[in-house]
Amino acid sequence: MVPIYICDDVKETREYLEKIISNLIMIHAYDMEIVLVTGDPLEVLEHRRNHSLRSIYFFDVDLKHDTYNGFSLAKEIRETDTRGFLIFVTTHEELIFETFKYRLEAMSYLYKDVPEKLNEQLKECLQEIHHLLTKEVGEDQAYYTVKVADASYQLPLDSILFFETVGAHRVVLHTESRLLEFRGELKKIEQQLSEDFIKIHRSYLVQKSKIHQINYADNTVIMENGSVCLMSRGGRKLLKELFEGNAG
Repeated sequence: MVPIYICDDVKETREYLEKIISNLIMIHAYDMEIVLVTGDPLEVLEHRRNHSLRSIYFFDVDLKHDTYNGFSLAKEIRETDTRGFLIFVTTHEELIFETFKYRLEAMSYLYKDVPEKLNEQLKECLQEIHHLLTKEVGEDQAYYTVKVADASYQLPLDSILFFETVGAHRVVLHTESRLLEFRGELKKIEQQLSEDFIKIHRSYLVQKSKIHQINYADNTVIMENGSVCLMSRGGRKLLKELFEGNAG
């Protein structure tokens, strides 16, 4: 799920953006989620320090802040999210040329003077982002697609911790930020994925690089987020071969 950040120092504007964007996400079942709505650019930077996923940013150009305006905030964001989507919201058309000064690659500029126009611009903007992400998934196999009810979610493989069987033909996908339950079988999922994943139990398929700790005493595996997965005798052998170079 692609995180969305909204930063505007006018409370009414950011609440309006949040409402319209939330509605568009719901109507079109976009694999996106608003994670922060604030008027303080420092809150955006603080949140980003603990979250590394490629994100979408709606920044007011003329932020009333001692240190940051929308452009300088975006420039700092670019240091850690080089492929994120930057969208600037403004009432000052002439400020657009400041993006050249800051050497920023902005996806779009939205004008908040006319709500009807802003609504259409937001709709087009999210459509384009969805199109670009879908196209990337087609070109890059580092994604896994999950269908839940009528919605499809395209998840970066690197964000997946493990898959867990929770019932007959029911699987829960665990990522760094969410859980998704869908109809499926662990055996078929294992066949679809790369060797980066290993089946350690009939109910658990885990990503090798996300394993934090292996407890051979109680046959459990601790993942990076603290989740506990069961380990079978066969899984124990596989993990020993993988991490210790022996099958003892």
